Amino acid sequence: GPMTHRLSRRGLLAAGASAAALSALPRTGFAADPWKDVRGLDLELLIWDGGAFVDGMMAAVQAEWSAVGGGRLSFRKSPFGELDRAVRSANQGGVGPDVFLANAPNVITYKTLGLIEPVTDMFSQEDLDDFFPVVREGSLIDGEFYGPSTNENGQALYYDRRLTERHGIEPPRSLADAWTWAQWLEVFQEIQAAERARRGTDRFWALYPNMGNTGLFFSGVYPRTAGAAGSKAWKMVSDDGMTTEGHLNSAESLAGLQLMQDIHHAHGIAPVSQQRDMFYNDQVAFFCGVPIYRNPILEARPEIELATAPIPYIETPVIHTGSFAWLVNRQTAKMEEAKLFVKFMGSARGNDPIARGWSSLPIRRSMLADRPEFLEGPMKLFADATLEWSALRPKTPGFSELDAIWARLEADVVSGGEVKALTDDAVRRIDAQLRRYA
Repeated sequence: GPMTHRLSRRGLLAAGASAAALSALPRTGFAADPWKDVRGLDLELLIWDGGAFVDGMMAAVQAEWSAVGGGRLSFRKSPFGELDRAVRSANQGGVGPDVFLANAPNVITYKTLGLIEPVTDMFSQEDLDDFFPVVREGSLIDGEFYGPSTNENGQALYYDRRLTERHGIEPPRSLADAWTWAQWLEVFQEIQAAERARRGTDRFWALYPNMGNTGLFFSGVYPRTAGAAGSKAWKMVSDDGMTTEGHLNSAESLAGLQLMQDIHHAHGIAPVSQQRDMFYNDQVAFFCGVPIYRNPILEARPEIELATAPIPYIETPVIHTGSFAWLVNRQTAKMEEAKLFVKFMGSARGNDPIARGWSSLPIRRSMLADRPEFLEGPMKLFADATLEWSALRPKTPGFSELDAIWARLEADVVSGGEVKALTDDAVRRIDAQLRRYA
């Protein structure tokens, strides 16, 4: 399918060579061979059940892990919607899997519940500095590091340059030239009207904002971008992770939520429908997305002149990034081996097959040199945005509850309900859930 990416033998060798070069560098507190203590024990991993797509990546990981002396990896799989519950209940009725592959915003949840072991001693300060900001910050809690991510994303607007040129429009190509929502709205309305006239149909829209089924990842940016950096709107949740009151329902945040509604109704430049293939079918001009969409877009529209633009912002540019995180089960009987495996998955050698498999950014800045597609052209914007604009989704132990209530709020706002009343109600419900972790 469009989402699989087979690593060539050359790619694997190159990844191994660059990893070998990296591991040969002298590091504070590390022997020249970082894998000398790997014992070859079997390890069980709880992972997201992503079908053949994830199975292929894990087969590549097994090959690399075996090459440094690692043992057999076995897998307990969970559908994404049930992954949080699977991690929480992993040790009921006996010790569960040695390692968890969990949704990255939930690292703080599992730390709060006492389910995971820190791996701080497995990573040097140089390692932490090399990680992209969200990879590091999501897993750094109370001075301890709990595990690296699988990949990074970045967000940008995909579009067909032939369409913008047809209407004499030149969207910004760099973060430095990024447009605000006010600037974009004029362009969105102009392009939509012109294309509808040209096509003789009103079934064409300017923007597919990618809402529905992704929780806070895309749509959670709307209330946050409306606030100044560090403001309550921008934070969404209080610093202690325990309340959204005065944050999610602050005046700025409500303005962002109102915009989220207006693009579908008052401005009418985004479809209320949530059919994810609208850009693949050439029914929208701009598509808010992540790097993994590139290959399916090119398969669906081979004639496209694919380009990207920075996503619009109101007051402060912000995008959500982050993916899954590798975590050690605090109750594993194979603690040292499990920690070494997580260290391996945070190395260039362990991360490369995963990041490439996801057609995504790697987790380390130093790995970008081996990914030329992110160094120039339309995909460079994803790397730039990850380095300069990225923010964690709100860091709260009750992330799953926040995300679920947000998804409902998003749907109600997009369908045209009264924004302030809906948001105040959501805030009450979210805070009741967050208090359970106090």
